[in-house]
Amino acid sequence: MAGLRAGRQLRLVLAVVVGTLLVGGGLLLDARLRAAIDERVRVGAETTGRVVHVERFQISRSFAATRVTVDYTFDGVRHRERFSNELNKRRFEIGEVLSVRVDPVDPTRAATPDGYATEDLLLQAPTVLEGSGLIAILISLALIRTGPTRAQ
Repeated sequence: MAGLRAGRQLRLVLAVVVGTLLVGGGLLLDARLRAAIDERVRVGAETTGRVVHVERFQISRSFAATRVTVDYTFDGVRHRERFSNELNKRRFEIGEVLSVRVDPVDPTRAATPDGYATEDLLLQAPTVLEGSGLIAILISLALIRTGPTRAQ
């Protein structure tokens, strides 16, 4: 019986550790993505693009993602890329002209000054990692606090 209890507690503690790693990984990924996008906006080559498609994904009641497909030209080459940003209430219109900052080394990587970037739905990954980690931590802590069940 004591072995079962120790094994259960070890699994719960391991779940807390994994949850903490997920939260930390989400925070680190978010910081790196934001730094890359901010750098691109600050030093990227400036061009203009035209919105050709707008999608809004309602993930939950309080969480939405907007994906905008934009045509832009850089060094005489036309690009069509998807730009995303999480939790942004801005409404785009098809045909709207946007300021676009392009990475000169890889023109498929671009961003707008208000934070929309071609990293597309990768921008949602930090929130998913952080949320999953928090859920794992909270469930594990609640189970640790309640102690063993009667079956044990």
